[in-house]
Order: sequence, then C-alpha cells, then structure tokens
Amino acid sequence: MAYSAMAVANAFIKRAQEGKLNGLTPMKLQKLLFFAQSWCLARGEEALMDDVFCRWQYGPVIPSLYHEFKEYGANPITASGGHIVSRGDKLVKVTPYVGEDDTESWALIDEIIKVYGDYTGSQLSAITHEDDSAWARTGGADGGPIENADLARYIHDNPHFAYYANEAAH
Repeated sequence: MAYSAMAVANAFIKRAQEGKLNGLTPMKLQKLLFFAQSWCLARGEEALMDDVFCRWQYGPVIPSLYHEFKEYGANPITASGGHIVSRGDKLVKVTPYVGEDDTESWALIDEIIKVYGDYTGSQLSAITHEDDSAWARTGGADGGPIENADLARYIHDNPHFAYYANEAAH
C-alpha cells in the first residue's frame, strides 16, 4: 500500500522531532522524499507514496507538500502536516502517518536518513540536478511531472545514487 506523501513527510518530521534528523527544512524534506521514493521503485517494490514529483527550479517537488510547509522557508519544520476535514458539524485536522507496524517503510526511511540526513537541503538539491538524475533527464525545471519509471531508471544510471540504492537492497 502506498502512503500519501504527507504521511511519509510526517515520518521524516517525527524522526527530526526525535533528534534523529537535523535541519529538516522544507527543501531537505522534499529531497529526502525523492530519494525514498526512488530507492523503493529502483528495488522493484511498490511505490512508497501515491503522489507525483514535479520538476521545479530547485529539484523534484511534491507541490501539495511545498504549500503545506512553505511557511517555514529555510527554517526547520517543527510540526507535522495534515489537512482539514469535516466530521459532522466540526472541522478536524487529520494528520496521516506511516503505520508503526510497517517495519519495511520505517527501515527505508531510516536508511535514507542514514545516507542523506547530514546533507543540507541545498546540497541535496544540487545532487538532484546532476546530469544523470531523473530531474535532469526528464526535462529540468519545466514544472512537469517525473514518472515513477524514471525515478527507478535514473537512480540506477547515476553513480551517486546507484551505490546506495543497490547496497541498501542487500
């Protein structure tokens, strides 16, 4: 089962709140999500998230998450994201999460943090702009979507990505 991007974003935010991930800015979050989705797809697994990345100026972005967390600017995110739903005569904030019992998804999230967590958002953005990345090979900053097949394909072609994706699969 694929999660919403918000649920996976909240998993990374949870790890940051636990002190296991420093400096989780909106840009860094977007790039960590990109690597998590790419690794999952490159391993031949079902997509981790049911959302699509778009090619924006600073790399791959899930627009709904951009709008959810843009108020933080270049500062660390301090609260989980969610959406408002109507329940009877009340409006309630729903905060989706990755299930605690989903050990495979949590293991992937923790592996992404282990490999990429010490990078800044700007450094991760630069990595996503490398010539062999899905962002670059599918059109650059034109706002268009990046297909999941391209996320899987180009992570294997890029030496910076392929080592980690292949090693983590073993």
